[in-house]
Amino acid sequence: MKKFIALALAALMLLSLAACGNDTPTQAPTQKPAETTKAADTTTEAAAPAETKDSSDATKAPAADGEWETKGLPAVTAGCLDGKILIMSVGQSADVDLVCTPLKRAKIDYYQNNLIEADGVTDSYKILICVVGGSNKGLGAASMDQADEEKRVTGVLEKAKSLGLTIVCIHNGGVDRRGTLSDAFIKLAFPEANYAIVLNSSDTDNLIHDILAAKSTPTAYVEKASECVTVLKYMLGK
Repeated sequence: MKKFIALALAALMLLSLAACGNDTPTQAPTQKPAETTKAADTTTEAAAPAETKDSSDATKAPAADGEWETKGLPAVTAGCLDGKILIMSVGQSADVDLVCTPLKRAKIDYYQNNLIEADGVTDSYKILICVVGGSNKGLGAASMDQADEEKRVTGVLEKAKSLGLTIVCIHNGGVDRRGTLSDAFIKLAFPEANYAIVLNSSDTDNLIHDILAAKSTPTAYVEKASECVTVLKYMLGK
């Protein structure tokens, strides 16, 4: 009997321990968090700015007519000159050499004669370039005075017009090539110009501009004497 009671007590103790074990809260299984998808990057990298062209090349090779200042006059055009070139000084200054020397370096053919008379102008020439600027020293070296030069130039211009030559007048001497003597030659030659190239410092009083405006002569104003040849080459299509 005692043995039976002992077994019963042992069984009760086991049941009690099992009940206590069942009272422990069961931990809910941890749920793996849902995988998040990284939002697509909707920003677009800004496009690099378009490359800008250096404006310093403008005067080297103009891209369009009227690249040079005109002071309201028509612009010169690319390739507007064609044919055999005759170059002369109007006033016997050395400024003509500032045109001829660069043309020679550029291997552009021309004929220069600073003392040419009307009978030397023929229809074999198509372009007459007059580099205008008076020099008493130059006139003296040519055994001429102002009246002699004016007579010579008048005859050449009249002959050139009668033969249909295109006349280009250039003033590249700046303010130093202005004054009573030079202004007389400006007033003689520029009214006959079909085209003109003028150094800005040569025309601060607009004397040349006003002469050219009377006939709406296509003109290029430049800042440096060397640019006169740049414009001339442009007009020749070179």
